[in-house]
Amino acid sequence: MITDLSYLESMSGNDHKFIREMVDIFREQIEEYSIEMPRLLQASDYENLSRVAHKAKSSVAVMGMQSEADRLKELEFKSKEGLEPESYKELIDTFIENSGYALIELEQYLSKS
Repeated sequence: MITDLSYLESMSGNDHKFIREMVDIFREQIEEYSIEMPRLLQASDYENLSRVAHKAKSSVAVMGMQSEADRLKELEFKSKEGLEPESYKELIDTFIENSGYALIELEQYLSKS
């Protein structure tokens, strides 16, 4: 499993309506980030790429995606400092791929609740 909703379940008192709303927000954010990150990479706009990675890191952390949050933290730091730009594409591609898997998991979760 890529996601772990135990934090959301705990903090919401297992309120499925709240969790559904959070998943809906997450879905919208992922769509935005999946377009924005490759565009910023293509433009070599590393400063804004760092900002988007920071926002995305918070989004995935709420969904319990700790490994992805760690990768986004790496992207955030590297792009802020302009370090190892050759590694950004792989980090972004992995984020997009894993976010897609997470959305599938979340849809399955919601269909059971």
